[in-house]
Amino acid sequence: MSPIFEYFVVCGIGPEIRSIDGTKGYHGPGWMYLPSLLDQYPPSTHTLYPPAPPQLPTCVLPAGVVFYSSGFDPNDPSTFPRSYPIVLTEGDGSKIYVSCISFRDPVCEDILEAYRIQGNSYADKCICLVSRSPSFSVLRSALEELFVLCFSPTGSSKPLWDIIAHMVSNVPLPNPGKERVLFAIENRLLSVEAPPNYGLPHVDISFQPLVQCLDVDNFIRLFTAVLLERRILLRANKYSLLTLASEAICHLIYPFRWQHVYIPLLFYSGVDYIDAPTPYMMGLHSGVDTTGLTMDGVVVVDLEYNRITTSEEIPPIPEPEFSFLRGEITKLIHPNVIGIDEMKTGIYSVSEHFPKLRAKQWGEEHNLQLR
Repeated sequence: MSPIFEYFVVCGIGPEIRSIDGTKGYHGPGWMYLPSLLDQYPPSTHTLYPPAPPQLPTCVLPAGVVFYSSGFDPNDPSTFPRSYPIVLTEGDGSKIYVSCISFRDPVCEDILEAYRIQGNSYADKCICLVSRSPSFSVLRSALEELFVLCFSPTGSSKPLWDIIAHMVSNVPLPNPGKERVLFAIENRLLSVEAPPNYGLPHVDISFQPLVQCLDVDNFIRLFTAVLLERRILLRANKYSLLTLASEAICHLIYPFRWQHVYIPLLFYSGVDYIDAPTPYMMGLHSGVDTTGLTMDGVVVVDLEYNRITTSEEIPPIPEPEFSFLRGEITKLIHPNVIGIDEMKTGIYSVSEHFPKLRAKQWGEEHNLQLR
């Protein structure tokens, strides 16, 4: 059986510093810099897997690397580590699933001296687990456990790199629908299982973030645009939301498949891709400015404010199909609201116990007492 984890990867600022526009050198803390692949297991020379995608560092740190004068501060949420998934798509349409944790890390002395950077500086760094399996939950749990071990004041029972090497090399992907594989990271027991090959495709994410961000009408408008193969741009201020919403859309259009450009989390320096003329589905952090782009015909879905804007009309679904579809979706999303006026006991069971009820006239002369 093949392992579930292909790589453990570390990305951050490399020995050759470049800004995201390609300018060499260090230009101060206000700039964004290109991330590099710093380390990985297995090493690229000792693995049967294809090498990690060259765009991986740029994708796992979509805002680039930023330098800071301070590190983690428990009183400042902006300094907290960030945990989020990303999905990369290869040329043949296959997907690579990556769990990421980004955090501020001290800049190494060699880089500080080489570029004359102020001492005690920090920069963004990211650790990642890479897999071909859409096991979002176990990828995140395993990576977060490694992160905790990495910064634990008590350390770990074994060298951290040995723990990583054992996990990446020895945790197999289970046979579909047959078994569950258990593995431990220190004292934390984790499990992974593969769904059967038959039936609906396996989903290891929640659809709730998508349906909680959009009301039913915008939900239908979005899927109309997707099925019409329009250019779809999702906006949100959280990386995880962009990835989870994009994956939810891909699952919910089953048995159709999105076969066009698919970038759930677009790196900031790739913002020009939005003006591409071909259909795409992309997610872009809401902090990225798009005012210089034409955006002609792009369907912009603002997940934070439940808003869809486009310069080209999304054709409405005709009646009565629209009302029926809207009602069925509302039942799924808000089941408690749909049935709020219904009696807990069906009217038919009531009439069976009280046969006179069906023929009794409810007027001033009635002799039924309500207690």
